[in-house]
Amino acid sequence: MEYVISAVSNPDSALGATQTLTSEGDTVTALAVGTEKKDDLLETCISGGAANAYRLMDPDFMGSDTWALSRIYAAFIGKYCPDMQLMIFTSYDPIVPMLAHLMKIQQFCYVTEAGRDDEGIFVKQDYGDEIRKCRVPAGSIISMGDGVNIQYSEKEVDTEIMVLGRKDLELAKNSVGIQGSRVIKKEVCS
Repeated sequence: MEYVISAVSNPDSALGATQTLTSEGDTVTALAVGTEKKDDLLETCISGGAANAYRLMDPDFMGSDTWALSRIYAAFIGKYCPDMQLMIFTSYDPIVPMLAHLMKIQQFCYVTEAGRDDEGIFVKQDYGDEIRKCRVPAGSIISMGDGVNIQYSEKEVDTEIMVLGRKDLELAKNSVGIQGSRVIKKEVCS
């Protein structure tokens, strides 16, 4: 099974959650969108066992809003991780609902715990006034709750960070950046 970690910010909890879910033969892929500044986050994911690490960056991505970023993530998953079991965001990110909508998959936010039992993957979500335990179907997205600290152990993995651009993801220029952004287009046309 393949798990994808989106290294938006501090990936420690996502790595800890991933390590509780994976078993021998499973693959962890780390993903970040941005400049070389994101390489530190990807290197943390590699030290936590990520066998693959990708940074998505292209001048055409500049000015992307959440809709265009969702397209970038969806294109990556479709081409490089089509059998993804679970995508884990290190914290709540505004692209999560749009990405889930675009990919037609379920999302689980405010996750404080993730695990596996005989019935499959489950998560616990903290909504402040209510804690929910939910079953997570294959192909879903989860977002770790703010302040959650799930420890992970470091592993020796020899992985290089691969940089992919718009053409690698087979995206049209008009589907990303300012041209692919819904919000910016509306404001410019008003």
